[in-house]
Amino acid sequence: MSHELRTARFARLLGRPDRTLSAPFPSGTRPAFLTIRAALQFLCICLIVWIAGVSEASSATRHVVLLFDERPELPGLAMLEAEFTRTLASNSTDRVEIYREELDLSRFGSLTYQARLPDLLKTKYADKKIDAVVAVLGPSLEFLLNYGAEIFPGVPIVFCGIDRRELNDRPLPSNVRGILVKRQFAPTLEIALKIHPGTERVVVVAGTSEFDTRLLNQAREEFRAYENRVAFTYLTTLSLPNLLTEVSRLPPRTIVLFTTLFQDGAGESFVTHDVAERISATANAPVYGFLDQYLGRGIVGGSLYSLAAQGAEAAKLVAQILTGAKSSEPTLLEVPANLLLFDWRQLQRWGISKASLPANSEIRFRNPTLWDQYRWHLLIGLTVLLAEGAIILGLVVERHRRRAAERVSRSRTLEAIHLNRTATVSALSGSVAHELSQPLSAILNYAGAAAAYLSQDPLNLARLKDIVDAIQHSGIFATQTISHLRSLLRKTDEMDLREVDLGDVIDAALDILQFESAKQGVSISVQKCGPSTIRGDHVHLQQVVLNLVVNAMDAMSSSALGEKKLEICTFIRNETEIEISVSDTGTGIPEGQIKEIFQTFRTTKEEGTGIGLSISRAIVENHGGKIWAENGKDRGAIFKFTLPLASSSTHGTR
Repeated sequence: MSHELRTARFARLLGRPDRTLSAPFPSGTRPAFLTIRAALQFLCICLIVWIAGVSEASSATRHVVLLFDERPELPGLAMLEAEFTRTLASNSTDRVEIYREELDLSRFGSLTYQARLPDLLKTKYADKKIDAVVAVLGPSLEFLLNYGAEIFPGVPIVFCGIDRRELNDRPLPSNVRGILVKRQFAPTLEIALKIHPGTERVVVVAGTSEFDTRLLNQAREEFRAYENRVAFTYLTTLSLPNLLTEVSRLPPRTIVLFTTLFQDGAGESFVTHDVAERISATANAPVYGFLDQYLGRGIVGGSLYSLAAQGAEAAKLVAQILTGAKSSEPTLLEVPANLLLFDWRQLQRWGISKASLPANSEIRFRNPTLWDQYRWHLLIGLTVLLAEGAIILGLVVERHRRRAAERVSRSRTLEAIHLNRTATVSALSGSVAHELSQPLSAILNYAGAAAAYLSQDPLNLARLKDIVDAIQHSGIFATQTISHLRSLLRKTDEMDLREVDLGDVIDAALDILQFESAKQGVSISVQKCGPSTIRGDHVHLQQVVLNLVVNAMDAMSSSALGEKKLEICTFIRNETEIEISVSDTGTGIPEGQIKEIFQTFRTTKEEGTGIGLSISRAIVENHGGKIWAENGKDRGAIFKFTLPLASSSTHGTR
């Protein structure tokens, strides 16, 4: 927005057109207060215009192009870009938008491709205001020196990752500044020869791309000073498979130096750090390198230079350009970026001692001992462990005592359950005796009749057979009754868990109570949901049913004969458990006692012991179920309990 437009806008905001900023009074006749007010208004407008201009400038977005000679996702270039972006963001107050462009010359290096790139980039950035262009490595700078004025006219150019020798004293335009990298190959060779003093042969591995060749030529020059000490072999024209075969059978007393390999002798393109990893894994001699991105991929180490440091320094130059600051530094800056780095795993692989490394060497990927790395942590941890050991020992003793107490408690619970069954049978003894007297009297009567028929002549065998069948039926009935009582009175030390049908449990309990219910005039109806297999103790579950039914009959003792109705229902809930309900038409449970009715020694009966329902709850919970009570809608009480079905039961004896 121009200054004139901003002035007009703010004049309108003051409620007058911009022409009213001039005085409507003739010269010399303007009142003093109007002169002061106009001056203040003018000052306010200037201040607002200035603030708006500053705000507009501060909100501007700057645009920077990063030009790579190769794919920026390659590890070294990716490290450079990440450090460039981070450093620029921390050194620039403006919002910066970064565009990435890749020449990808190792894969697309034809002259036709390179000749058409300028037109493509010129068209692409025709409508963009680019504030700076960064050339990453030599080919990118060469491209910009040839076509930069056409694609980005007048835009400052910053380069990085370029050795001074690559410039070859070439004069640079005034808009070009850069960070020089000092590539050195001799220091790594010197280090390797000191680590391996008996070395007789040095094998240098490199590629055939333009960049590979340029670095190899520099390395050859630096290695000439060592040709009188060791023999050099340069493997640069082989395909990668043949190269791998060659380095796998090197003679003893050999070391390998790897520069770069973007393209092998067969013209195949590669990612150079992947090649370094394959060569290091295949070679039967230690491999040394010159780039920090190779460390961790199989090389032993060396004097390694870092592209990430180049990215950071280039970002600082770009930040100066974006702020418009004048720098007193020279156009070309040479920043030392070499570090002595080594891989601990490769030192172990080739038997290289730490003492043979140069001073100030940094060893990475080392697996330090726990004591070296966490000495104080271990001491504190050991103290804590000793304290915890004492606590655990105390807990083990306490656990042993608790389990002993649990065994005693379980034993006493089983005794209480057995006593409860005994008390139940004792309470039903009159009914049971009467129930047994019927089949026994029948047997005596049938025996007398049989004796009478035996005195007849001829014998009535058909009638005698009927009498014998009746005697057997009565005997079986009496035997079953006694069997039910014996199983109910049997005392066990543990629960006998097995798969049982809950319907059979209910039938067995009702068989025992058959005469008692008839005696009291209680009508019992049963509604079953079908086969319902559970895992539990038959006798204990039968005792629960007995307790609930006996309590229900006692609750209906004062009811009229025709109103004594007891109903037992079962149905499946959630396909994982079965619910059993025992409902009566008795007096119900006082509302204040429903939650306390299952507590030990709590009872609503004058002659009750208060342990029947408590024991029922213990049995149900030991089977993984729940039991509760509620009053009926009209009258009476309903006792309900659930048990897991056998297919979903995961409980056990506690």
